[in-house]
Amino acid sequence: MFKHLAAAIAAASLAFSSPAQAAGLDRDDVGKLIIGLAAIAALNAAIEGNNDRSRPQAAPVHDQPHHRQWGDQNRGNRWSELNRQTNRRVLPASCLRRIETRFGTQRMFGQRCLERNYRHAASLPDRCAVRVYSNEGPRRGYDPLCLREQGYVSDRRH
Repeated sequence: MFKHLAAAIAAASLAFSSPAQAAGLDRDDVGKLIIGLAAIAALNAAIEGNNDRSRPQAAPVHDQPHHRQWGDQNRGNRWSELNRQTNRRVLPASCLRRIETRFGTQRMFGQRCLERNYRHAASLPDRCAVRVYSNEGPRRGYDPLCLREQGYVSDRRH
């Protein structure tokens, strides 16, 4: 592209110069003409030299096969397939209580029942803790809908 551009500039400069004044040129004008043509040739050579240099190609990377270590594969171990985090979030259905209040029946997981029957009761979210005033007095526990939104489920069968 630059070769064609340099050729077009040189052709345009020669085409638009007047040949009638060539007889009246003195040595200074001839020197300026030679210097101008030399500058155009130098620019053309620099542009061509820049295009000829190609970037060095990166050496292709050949991945070697990875030799597995002892811990890299489960070797058919079915215990590794269990999702223990999911199993931690299964609450005992026996702790789900129906409590009669003056506003109607409310359901909640009893706090003492969970402390006795659920191993991770201390890690239940505090935002789900509720205190319900029943006909027998205040009851502490956890809201089942809030626990469901936090990822906990009951182990009862539907």
